[in-house]
Amino acid sequence: MVGPRPRIPRRAPRPAREAARQRPERDARGSEGRRNRGGSSTLAAPTPARSFNGRLVALVVVATLIVFLAAPTAKIFLDQRSQISELRSSISHEQQRQQQLKREEQLWGDDSYVEQQARERMSYVMPGESAYVVLGADTAPHQAAESSAEQVEAGRPAWADGLWQSVVDSAYPQEDITLEPEPRESSSK
Repeated sequence: MVGPRPRIPRRAPRPAREAARQRPERDARGSEGRRNRGGSSTLAAPTPARSFNGRLVALVVVATLIVFLAAPTAKIFLDQRSQISELRSSISHEQQRQQQLKREEQLWGDDSYVEQQARERMSYVMPGESAYVVLGADTAPHQAAESSAEQVEAGRPAWADGLWQSVVDSAYPQEDITLEPEPRESSSK
């Protein structure tokens, strides 16, 4: 059976100044100078920094997963926010329309307004009054004809569009469909 490991005492940390005094200066010979002083001949190689870390990969995977799970939810949230703003504007528009209709309803409750609208819209007159209708009063004074070359050309499609339409029409001929009643057989046969 193996017993517990013996404890190795650690040195207490030295202040930076003492550590700098006790470190020997490096000479041009590098590691050979250390061997001459009498210590161990093997040097500990420096540990390279790891550029590929498992924790980093896990962090990237978790962050990507969070983004992919949160993106649809965020889109739904933004869509609902836009719907809410549209509905609020629609509600305010309908409230304004409702107020306008209430004002109009109050106007129609007034007898003088109803009489005025009947005269204007339906040409009603009170008993004893005479109504005159002027024909042609709505037309404006005689204006010049609005047919210039630009307007005539604007009404026609461009020549390339007309050419293409003729090609399409020739490829897919229009069938003239005439609906004629089928002759009924007489029941006297």
